[in-house]
Amino acid sequence: MKPVCYVLSFIFIVSLLFLSGCSISESVSSSSDSSRSISRSSTSCSGPEVPEETRKAYEKDVVTYVSAIGRSDISVEDFMRGLGSIASRHSITDWENYRFTYVAIGEGLKKAGLQKDEIPNLPYLKALLGANPKRLDYVREGFGS
Repeated sequence: MKPVCYVLSFIFIVSLLFLSGCSISESVSSSSDSSRSISRSSTSCSGPEVPEETRKAYEKDVVTYVSAIGRSDISVEDFMRGLGSIASRHSITDWENYRFTYVAIGEGLKKAGLQKDEIPNLPYLKALLGANPKRLDYVREGFGS
């Protein structure tokens, strides 16, 4: 296949990913790397496209992270950076809009021994939850009834 065909194929696939709401999680430095990057990005879409095994491992790591933080005075920036790092390790993109992030946060808060009514008042969660009221519902879902 000629290099032009590789480029056109790559552009076509990237366009399909973009239209489906996915993003490429790694930059592509050469046409020989493009097929590997595209295959990696196909599992990095938020939502139902994330394989169950990946989702469960991601959730477990978020639960562990949040339970270790508990009532600490971690900054919003450090908290977000930590969640972003976990998401990156699991090839989860757009983790801020990924329902299971918040469910796992709720599980972690419960594991840390917090009460359900403390959730909205945690400084490191306020900015993240304030952006979308549905997120608090997901945290409470993870916390349990």
